[in-house]
Amino acid sequence: MAEKTNLTLESFGEDGVTLKVAVEGESNMPFWNHDLKLDAVIALLGSIDMKDFYEDNKHEEFNQYMNEIQELLDAVKGF
Repeated sequence: MAEKTNLTLESFGEDGVTLKVAVEGESNMPFWNHDLKLDAVIALLGSIDMKDFYEDNKHEEFNQYMNEIQELLDAVKGF
């Protein structure tokens, strides 16, 4: 049975920017919460509209993000 969980993830970027994400949901992995993290990733990626990057002439930035995400996916799937 899934357990309601509150999770705060914090990341420190190379440029000194701190990113915090708060996630609340039900997890079938109460100690690790990896399933909840993946649900959050899917929700966040699903909310991105690529055309906004192109309209703002930020297509190179979009491609850099997508390449980094793909590299992370390849690394995770490699296990």
